[in-house]
Order: sequence, then C-alpha cells, then structure tokens
Amino acid sequence: MKKLLVFDLDHFKKVNDNFSHQAGDYVLEETAKIIQSKLIRNDDYFARFGGEEFVILLFGSNIQQAEEIGERIRATIEKHEFVYENQELPVTVSIGISSQEEKMASFDELFAKADSALYASKNSGRNRVTVLKSE
Repeated sequence: MKKLLVFDLDHFKKVNDNFSHQAGDYVLEETAKIIQSKLIRNDDYFARFGGEEFVILLFGSNIQQAEEIGERIRATIEKHEFVYENQELPVTVSIGISSQEEKMASFDELFAKADSALYASKNSGRNRVTVLKSE
C-alpha cells in the first residue's frame, strides 16, 4: 500500500514578504534539493504540488516508516541553515501523512486524507508531523 506525505513550508508568505521573492525561490529550490538528495529513496515519487506545497508518494513503506521519513524531513529542514544574501531565513515544514486503503477509489481520496493531516499539523502549531490513521 502506498503512503502519501503532503507538506508545505510554514509561513512561506513571510519569507517572500520579508526577504524577497528571490529568497522564497531559493528556499523552494534548496528544500527540493535536500529532500531529493538526502531524504527519500530513488523509487519514491517526489514533486512540488503547487506554491510551497510538496508531495512524496512512498512505495513499500509501512505507516511507521512513513512517519519516520516525515519526521526526518521535518527535523532536517528545521536544522538546515537557509542563507540567502547573507541572511539566515527561518524555515520549517508541516507534514501530513495518509495511507492508501483498499476502499479508496482514487488518488484524490488519498490526497484529501493527507491534506487533512497537514492541516491538523498546521492547526496544532506547525513544524510537526501528523498521521491520519485508517478508520
């Protein structure tokens, strides 16, 4: 069963507003590089979904492994020094995770569940990982 991680950069608009859109672009590119080069396997699918939102589709991982990957991403981004034009930019991510269930008819259902988990992370203070367990 597939696992889906949906995450976005916390308060990303503030990065653009306070530092510039070029700084925001740098943060997006750097985040993608970190994740692709250090945090996911070659057979996982990673993409920018839109704006500051990303998705990772994990193949062959159980829910505990997906949560560990999510936490590793969260901690790595929080600890990474994002420096643009000699200014350190504050960057954290909120992550939501869901698991494909047999009764799910489409990817949209899997995404909606992960997106709900993402919003639970945001509503709980951001910079955290939330897993929506099967019902």
